[in-house]
Amino acid sequence: TAIYDGADAIMLSAESAAGMYPEESVRMQQRIINRVEGDPHYKRYLQSFDPPNDGSAASAMIMAARQIARTTNAKAIVSFTVGGTTALRASKKRPDVPILAISPLQQTSRQLAMSWGVYSEFSPDDRYDTNNFRSMLTAACEIALKKGLVSDPNDLLVVTAGFPFGTPGAANIVRLIPAAGPSHWDTSL
Repeated sequence: TAIYDGADAIMLSAESAAGMYPEESVRMQQRIINRVEGDPHYKRYLQSFDPPNDGSAASAMIMAARQIARTTNAKAIVSFTVGGTTALRASKKRPDVPILAISPLQQTSRQLAMSWGVYSEFSPDDRYDTNNFRSMLTAACEIALKKGLVSDPNDLLVVTAGFPFGTPGAANIVRLIPAAGPSHWDTSL
């Protein structure tokens, strides 16, 4: 029921985790998670979930990203985030697709790893040029491919970011891009 209740994470009790069969316990827990997440009732719940809107621009951007992902059958929502706020907002909105949170701060990445639906990636600023959005989009495609969130060049990603990058609460960009990378993008990106 914890999954239906919207828990970000679940864990085994000490007795199960440290008992005679800890690996089997983890496998069983994963089977239960997979069964619940594959349940049509759970999928309908997620699709009907109407998350609260706090009226902020960042919340509006995440709601738009969620709807774009649903409408276009995008494979993931990618969120560039420094402190994790944008990715956490996305997690609270319970989108139908995974959230790839890319942060230059290792602590933020670790914290986000425990959030519902979030695949967190620590990516230092030197991996891409934070003053060049195209460079950030390229990094998003590379990381999504590495994490297995996309497999086909035509898979779509919904990317959210705040520009200038690193400004808290400045989520002001939503882009829909093919995972194929820059050679397949419109030159205006």
